[in-house]
Amino acid sequence: MRRYVKFVILIFLVLFNLSFSQILSPEKFFGFRIGEDKKLIGWDEIVSYLNYVDKNSNRITVEELGKTTLGKPFVVVVASSEANMKNIQKLKSIQRKLAKPYELGDKEARSLIKDGKVFVLITMNIHSTEIASSQESVELVYEFATRNDEEMRSILDNCVILLIPSLNPDGQQMVVDWYKKYVGTKYEASPMPWLYHYYAGHDNNRDWHFFSLVETRLTAKVLYHEWFPQVVYDQHQMGSDGPRFFVPPYSDPVNPNVLPEIMALTNLFGKYVVFDMIQKGFKGVVTGGRFNAYFQGTMSKTPLWHNRVGILSEAASVRIATPIYLPYGSIGGLGDEIPDNSLSNNNLYPFEEGWWRLRDIIDYEKAATYAILNFSALNREKILWTFYTANKKSIEKGLTEPPFAYLIDLNAQHDPNSAIELIKRLQFAGVEVYKAKKDFKVGSTFFSENTFVIPLSQPCRPFIKDVMEVQNYPDIRLYPDGPPKQPYDVTAWTLPLQMGVDVFELSEKVEIPIEKVETVDFGESKFVGKGNYFVIKRRFINSYRLVNLLLKDGIKIYYSKDKKFKGEFLVKNDQKTLDKVRAYSKNLGLVIELTDEVSNENLVEIKLKRVGIYQPWVTSMDEGWTRLVLDSFYFAYKVLHNQDIKDKKTFEDLDVLILPSMGTNAIVDGFRFRAQERIDLPQIPEEYRGGIGKEGVENIKEFIKKGGTLIALGEASNFVIEQIDVPTRNVLRNTSSKEFFAPGTIVKLKINDPANPLAYGLNDYVPAYIINPIAFSTSVYADKISVIASFDENNILLSGYLLGSDKIKGKPALCEVPYENGKIIMFAFRPQHRSQTWATFRFIFNALLN
Repeated sequence: MRRYVKFVILIFLVLFNLSFSQILSPEKFFGFRIGEDKKLIGWDEIVSYLNYVDKNSNRITVEELGKTTLGKPFVVVVASSEANMKNIQKLKSIQRKLAKPYELGDKEARSLIKDGKVFVLITMNIHSTEIASSQESVELVYEFATRNDEEMRSILDNCVILLIPSLNPDGQQMVVDWYKKYVGTKYEASPMPWLYHYYAGHDNNRDWHFFSLVETRLTAKVLYHEWFPQVVYDQHQMGSDGPRFFVPPYSDPVNPNVLPEIMALTNLFGKYVVFDMIQKGFKGVVTGGRFNAYFQGTMSKTPLWHNRVGILSEAASVRIATPIYLPYGSIGGLGDEIPDNSLSNNNLYPFEEGWWRLRDIIDYEKAATYAILNFSALNREKILWTFYTANKKSIEKGLTEPPFAYLIDLNAQHDPNSAIELIKRLQFAGVEVYKAKKDFKVGSTFFSENTFVIPLSQPCRPFIKDVMEVQNYPDIRLYPDGPPKQPYDVTAWTLPLQMGVDVFELSEKVEIPIEKVETVDFGESKFVGKGNYFVIKRRFINSYRLVNLLLKDGIKIYYSKDKKFKGEFLVKNDQKTLDKVRAYSKNLGLVIELTDEVSNENLVEIKLKRVGIYQPWVTSMDEGWTRLVLDSFYFAYKVLHNQDIKDKKTFEDLDVLILPSMGTNAIVDGFRFRAQERIDLPQIPEEYRGGIGKEGVENIKEFIKKGGTLIALGEASNFVIEQIDVPTRNVLRNTSSKEFFAPGTIVKLKINDPANPLAYGLNDYVPAYIINPIAFSTSVYADKISVIASFDENNILLSGYLLGSDKIKGKPALCEVPYENGKIIMFAFRPQHRSQTWATFRFIFNALLN
């Protein structure tokens, strides 16, 4: 009988393993080994393979979360043991309870943890040229589906794996197509001349606290609304000539809002990865260099503020899929923390020389992935307990430590629309929002029932506090009395300042009758009064959406120059227009006044402008963000390239030209200023070389002289100063970082000329975002130069880090310079920075509508 039972079990195991062996490996499915030199698979092929495994495995499920910016499927792969997959809803329920332990006690939590699993989110290929991880994804999924060894059974029994094969599928396919087009030619692995995310390019990894992009919002559903992973691992690539691989611990400084146990656990994961990889013979794995966890706008770091482990890896790159050789002595360090490739605690097993291939990157990333999964499986209960206690601790801190809540009274806002938008962004991040049931007071301050309340007694308290408060970035110098150390990204991201929203910080315990709000929207627009004109007020940011929709329908829009309605949009009221205004203003949250008190002789008609945005072949993320902002508010424009700017006929159909924030060399010379000095470097196809050249500069001058408007954003103002003869200078042009340094800083602007149409709808003081050393000086001129806004004389720093504030205090920051029949609008700041600076959008919008 025992022999019979053993025989049956043996037959079952053979059939069981045979069923999995029937799943084709990626190598057999695609016809080559993944990571083979000069071979790549694109997004459509990846999704096809993932769906194939899904159909043939009960360990794998592929879910489409939605569509990307350009309409491709955005997917997450769920992998776990057969038993876990059958009980996935129960496991998700445990996750939610541990993630939001408001009513959960330690005893019940321990009981849940015994049945719970570590949910590990692996995200890949957010930066499309960092292609290896997208290729790796199919191998991992195949192994999750077919391996039956002890290591894999332990991982799948103790973990639920969530794998997003690409955070930017559109760009993944772009890079594969570009590389395949030129492989085998002198252009092989040349830089792609357009952004690999349609709007954000590389900056798609700077959106994880603001959620402007479709892909970020889709991933937020996984992170904060449905799966609540305790461990997040984001795979990246870096430059070719440093260490082979980076993992945490991160470099200093440490953000004070991240709970220390979460940072410590992240460090522990990183050290385990290093140990495991070195033990397996991987060289050049380092920690502590360059990458810090102070700024939370990146995919790998933002989970830290939600009490999750956040792991970044950075593998040394090849040329897309083309291998490179690193001779002895050619390998350097990684930031100031790892100055060279010598043996140190941060670099225990240096890689010294040899070939480096796409397959090597995949092997390193897979090794790190399995180390993270093994560590998660071996420490399942400890990780779940840390997740639970950190969330519980955050809730309790919100009850005992100020601030206790942030209050946003819509009735007290200059722009209620931006306030609603801020709340919506918080909700993307899983923040719970409440609304007052009635009017109330805090001390002597009155709040209406139209007040939103964001309590700090929430699991994501670190996130709420970090994005709502002012940043005080530490003064870190490269050496005593030396220049400041360059931060990893920026030093300020305070959302209320960037968006121009007034927020009250509740620093004392006050009982406020509130009710939870599941979804927040702008609400229905209100119509007040009677009359022959609609008054659409510019202080509401959504007014620009309404005006653009009406203009496209051929409805005449005016603005008033008289005192009562100065600068406001005015539309004549008739039945046809009334129907359009009501239809288009639904859910825009506007207050539209109807009146007869309009003086016709003081009306100026707004004409629909023909707008062009310069898009260089040297990719500009600022250009992409500009398009996103204009698209979001329904502004029409056309994209212009070098040849368009060189063609005089282009300007016959143009009223406004926008130059994104980029340097003079990049605009004028493009890729010509990157000399092709080495025969091995990939060359750039001829049609994408160069910039607008002298010919383009002259065409721009003639365009302005004949009545056109040039808008120069941020660094492009240097182009205006250096290439167009204007009486304006950048007083910081040759200033060293030891004298002036503002690496992503929010400062205070003063409106000097409120009568100028560019300032319509704005308060007297406006927060603005600076990232380049620019401040203007003006000189005597034959026409009136309007200094619309200047850097404030007092309290100029609002958030972040600013060295040398005296050099810009009182200096012009926004100038309108007449140039014969046209004008030049010069910004010393970025009014649309990463689509986050809603407080200064109106400057651009007004320039396009006045």
